[in-house]
Amino acid sequence: MKKKFHYRFPQHIWSLGYWGSKDAPKLWIEAKDAQQGNWYSYDFENNEISVISSIPSHSSHLQWLKGREKLGIFVRLQSGKNPGIEAIEAYDLQQGKCQYVIESQQAKEVSEDQLMIQQGNSVLLLDVDTGTILSEQKTFPDLASFSFESPHHIEESQEQFSAFKQFFSLKFSLQIAKGLDYWEGEDKLIFSYYLYDGAWKNYLLVCDLNFQILLHELLEEGELMGYHTFQIFQNHLLFIQQKLQLEIYEF
Repeated sequence: MKKKFHYRFPQHIWSLGYWGSKDAPKLWIEAKDAQQGNWYSYDFENNEISVISSIPSHSSHLQWLKGREKLGIFVRLQSGKNPGIEAIEAYDLQQGKCQYVIESQQAKEVSEDQLMIQQGNSVLLLDVDTGTILSEQKTFPDLASFSFESPHHIEESQEQFSAFKQFFSLKFSLQIAKGLDYWEGEDKLIFSYYLYDGAWKNYLLVCDLNFQILLHELLEEGELMGYHTFQIFQNHLLFIQQKLQLEIYEF
């Protein structure tokens, strides 16, 4: 397990997504503050990051839905306390240009290539690559099916948390609380845990199956806690520190 990539962004990281192809995957990153921000692309193969574009003016209402070979597909949310969906928007993630906007009040994935959307009382089938409405479901080549894994989250109130709390005390002499994120691989265990040490702190811990620690990092503390923990993608561990730093390790 070795560190592959490190980058500190000028603004907080708000969202991540995967796009490209199975053989040449890329990571989409949105980093912004109240005034400005950018979309970025990280290439796993070349181990390089680049700016795609400035964020769209309404990006605070865009939510990542899925990635394709060249496109990022988003749902545009209504503003308000309990926002609903207004539209599906697709952007060319090589240039940051909007490719299409389709009005929709609902969006349900049917396949890698198609969404079931609702326009008023009509339920329609959308081809996500072209933005065209289909008369029937069709079969397309599977261009991008990204197998990323998010950890299993356990709250302190859940029964199984007490077993993890005892495990951490016995194996690592740590008194964890609040909650836990957990992932188990063929030869590694990865945890995101919380403890109080003058303030609430969120740590990442990676160990082998003999519980030997391979990596132990502070993710966030205080008011910055709980925003991101970690993801696993194609033998890579991705995590964010202090909302600003993207760290990628290769298994």
